Amino acid sequence: MGLLPVFYRSHIAFICRMKLLSRAKLAFLLIAFAVFASGCSSSRPYTLGALKTEDPDREPIPEPREIEQNFYWDRVDLTVFHQLKKPLNLAWTGRKAGALVGIGDGETQADNVNAFDEPPRSSWWTPRHYYRPMTAEELAIGPNTDGRTEAGPDTSGTWTIWRGKSVGAASGFFIQDARGVRYLLKFDKPSYPELASSAEVISTKILHAAGYHVPENTIAHVHPEQIEIGEGATVQDGNDRRPMRPDDVTSVLEGQPRRDDGKVRVMASRFVDGHVLGPWNFRGRRDDDPNDRVRHQDRRELRGLRVISAWLNDTDRRAANTLAVYTDERYIKHYVQDMSSTLGANTGSPHRPIHGQAYMIDHRLIPQALVSFGLFRFPWWEYDPSAAFPSVGYWRSDVFRPDEWVPTYPNPAFEKLTRRDAFWGSKIVTAFSDDDLAAIVQTAEMSNPEAEAYLLRVLQERRDKTGRYWFRRIAPLDRFRVSQDSGSALRLAFDDLAVERGMEMADAVAYRYTIRHDGTKLDHGMVSERSVGLRVGEKTINEWLDEQNLTNPDHRVVRVDLAPEYRSGDDVLRPSEVQVFVYLPATPTRPLDVASVFSRDDIDPHAPRVVGLRRK
Repeated sequence: MGLLPVFYRSHIAFICRMKLLSRAKLAFLLIAFAVFASGCSSSRPYTLGALKTEDPDREPIPEPREIEQNFYWDRVDLTVFHQLKKPLNLAWTGRKAGALVGIGDGETQADNVNAFDEPPRSSWWTPRHYYRPMTAEELAIGPNTDGRTEAGPDTSGTWTIWRGKSVGAASGFFIQDARGVRYLLKFDKPSYPELASSAEVISTKILHAAGYHVPENTIAHVHPEQIEIGEGATVQDGNDRRPMRPDDVTSVLEGQPRRDDGKVRVMASRFVDGHVLGPWNFRGRRDDDPNDRVRHQDRRELRGLRVISAWLNDTDRRAANTLAVYTDERYIKHYVQDMSSTLGANTGSPHRPIHGQAYMIDHRLIPQALVSFGLFRFPWWEYDPSAAFPSVGYWRSDVFRPDEWVPTYPNPAFEKLTRRDAFWGSKIVTAFSDDDLAAIVQTAEMSNPEAEAYLLRVLQERRDKTGRYWFRRIAPLDRFRVSQDSGSALRLAFDDLAVERGMEMADAVAYRYTIRHDGTKLDHGMVSERSVGLRVGEKTINEWLDEQNLTNPDHRVVRVDLAPEYRSGDDVLRPSEVQVFVYLPATPTRPLDVASVFSRDDIDPHAPRVVGLRRK
């Protein structure tokens, strides 16, 4: 694939100079070639060796440079220049044009997935709640698990301000508590108490459970008299910094609601360990990090983040709200931060109806308005913009469309979302039960029980809409494993996430299957249970393979094609097919009956097991 740019420059230019093809034929050739180039792959879809569950991107490297990014330019670049460059990309144009005429689907798959179509554990992401279910207590604790201190700043002593916050829309300070631990403090706007702080804490806990690296964000209460200005503390004043004055603190604290004990509410974000290098981008690679080998827009965990962000209405998910940190172990750890524009909050104020519905400047929608001479009305113009509760903001499920959701500014990784990426994100979203979400929401310490119940209900409804939408478009089958029934016969078992999570997609469910070996159909049929017997007529597949004198391990892999069918009356829904590759050794031991790919620490080479899968 590395030779493709050379091919483009030489061969296509040669064709154009020769003028042997009409423009129509040349366009067709370019489309066909681009689709072929984007879809070709020589790697087999399974592995008999150790499955890649760890990305070696945490090797020690020299300390990289700090990067300062102009966040205003970032908005302009993503909104204008990034959009203009896409049509100039021959591969992008070819895939899109090919999809329009029925050649390919216009998708390019993620580059960092293993034979189970999973991203490995890395400096970007680690498997948590979906793969190893967390308890309600663990979900509530979230990232506050370093074991060195209690969560949040020490409220028994003085908080010393060492710098005023000058970047971002939320007011606050950088403080050090009596233990010497540093935090960023953010205050809610007095007109919307608890809004941004609740959204930030709840979304932080959810993103942590989803597997992302996030800072420790907690709710704390402090008496204003406990806050003092440290020596040398400064604050931004126009284009200059000046020494901080008492009125700078008073201007932030005045109007803040007080509890009976006189304390005010803050959201405290603890500084992460390591040397902060600045933000990381949702596209490209970092040239001074040898561990950074996959383009960010082609990482599964960043593409799939779009589904999770849509659920949470995380509209400001861009480079400005990320953090690259050079750790004590001498590698770069990638954080997602600043969740104050999630749920119903747009930092200190409520979201507006347009948030999540369209980009700030949306090239997809502007032509519709222009050609209609002002008669076209965008849907969100009709939505009631009022906030259900001041502490919840504009937070709705009825207008939520999982496939149409977009952040405020284009995100290159989100734009490349495929159905396989969306399935990965959806299975993480739907892994949160009602009780799980209730435990997380309670950590926001909202004072109005009705507001808390409303926020939780919408969160649950948006979760269910996410699952129903994507599970109808790609088979929601996962956690494939080989098991033994009571008669010691081998079976391929699996989970149906739509059924098990109550997506209410059908009255009846069945699974059509076909077992193949090197192009030969061994068996086929339909079952209602979530397992398929690995047999050829009256024989086991092991016996059939033995009769064929197949001893080479690669020749003892069979493919099971599974396609669910959901029936509601006369309607039948067939989302897609999953191809599962099963290894049946000549001298089998007990099958490796594990559902999670990340539980396969010690693999018995003689164990019948699933060795790969491919989603259609």
